[in-house]
Amino acid sequence: MRIRDEVKRVDGTAFPGRIFAEAVLEPVFKTQRDCYYHCFLSISLAHAVMLREQGILREAEAAEILRGLLQVRKKDFSGVAYDPAYEDMFFMLEKELEGIIGADLAGRLHIARSRNDIGICQFRMALREKLLPLMDALAALMETLLSLASEHINTVMPAYTHTQPAQPSTLAHYLLAFYDSLERDFRRLLDAYRCVNLSVLGAAAITTTGFPINRERMAALLGFDGLVENAYDAIAGVSYLTQTASALSELGVDLSRLLKDTLDFCSREHGIFRLADPYVQTSSIMPQKRNPSSLEHARPIAAAIIAGAQSVTMLLHNTPFGDMVDAEEQLQPHLYRSMENAERALRLLSSNFATMTINTELLERRAGEGFIAATELADTLVREKGLSFREAHRLTGAIVRGMFTRGLNQRDLTAECLRDILGNAAPIDLDMVRRALDPVHFIRIRKVTGGVAPAEVQRMLKARREGFTALQSTAGELRARLKEAEAVLEAAVAGCGV
Repeated sequence: MRIRDEVKRVDGTAFPGRIFAEAVLEPVFKTQRDCYYHCFLSISLAHAVMLREQGILREAEAAEILRGLLQVRKKDFSGVAYDPAYEDMFFMLEKELEGIIGADLAGRLHIARSRNDIGICQFRMALREKLLPLMDALAALMETLLSLASEHINTVMPAYTHTQPAQPSTLAHYLLAFYDSLERDFRRLLDAYRCVNLSVLGAAAITTTGFPINRERMAALLGFDGLVENAYDAIAGVSYLTQTASALSELGVDLSRLLKDTLDFCSREHGIFRLADPYVQTSSIMPQKRNPSSLEHARPIAAAIIAGAQSVTMLLHNTPFGDMVDAEEQLQPHLYRSMENAERALRLLSSNFATMTINTELLERRAGEGFIAATELADTLVREKGLSFREAHRLTGAIVRGMFTRGLNQRDLTAECLRDILGNAAPIDLDMVRRALDPVHFIRIRKVTGGVAPAEVQRMLKARREGFTALQSTAGELRARLKEAEAVLEAAVAGCGV
């Protein structure tokens, strides 16, 4: 067959075929080179130390292997190109080590381990390293929102439901609502980190090994919090990926919704937020334009957070429970790109919120328009006149409709308007109505937990600041533990006579 002959001519007749190498092995190698090189060497150092401590390697053997690994670690691997002579980075580095210490010793390093547990361990190490700066970027936006909220405890504004002005609120209360969503995102990332930061080393291919290894020791040397105990689960389980993807998806949704509101508030029609000059672009033809381009770019970036995270979930759907290439280097970059996009969006939002100007006078004026405090008028009729809420709602609605029909707003309300709309028998007087419709009064009396009253917002702000400090401290401890583990590993290597 002519096609078969042509494919054989192009691809060759030995592994790896050219198409397989170009379409799979070379891209995979680039991911390994860029993301896992340092992880692989740390894993190998920890494994050699453990083999020596367990008496599986003799002292001289371990020392020579460790010296070779340290020499390989000095090599700048960033520019190394894929070589079809090696299936992947693992075999290339094994050959590199052989060139330094000889094939026999280099081969002894592979006692009681497999590419399976090495690979999953690499993925977990790379992922935890990316989660920490992501948490830092999220913390920066959270801190910005807290700072901004503290400046606007008494800034009255309309709260919106169904995209329409609903009730008077404050800017601080509104910003704290977004802060609380982001705090939950931070906690989900912390939970994801704890799921990620478990060692699978010692699981080997999928059943552990007959050698008397110490899995806990390797976990400690590499800064893991513990083990994925069941060896089958260690190789087959993917919850460390899906839990991270889930946290990223929810973060992406929260950022997208914040961006939607913020872009709306930046419009000329809303006129509430004015972005600082470094974050706007003008038009190539319309010199008056102030396009909120930084946030417009952030919006598809936030969508890409969700897309990347959901790609991970979809790629893992219906895969077998075992070792599989689906969970290897082809999949991991989707998660990395999602995390990189999250950092980009968070940095853009932090800078914009830290520097924007807010039209507080316009917000306060709009909070006094459109009868958006009408709920309080109905409540007042219940409290002070003993009406049922349904009757109070009916009378309040009649006032609002009557005023709108006459083309009047609440500032135009008079005793004559009330009599004209409701008749003389209605149990309503003008002073009561004006007091109830005052947005400041509306806000001041909503002292219930989580309400908009300034004192309650102050309490929430204080609690959020304390919680934020604790979250930052937790993230700092995670980073410190990794640094400590690096020092412990270096000391253990040195203790083996290197």
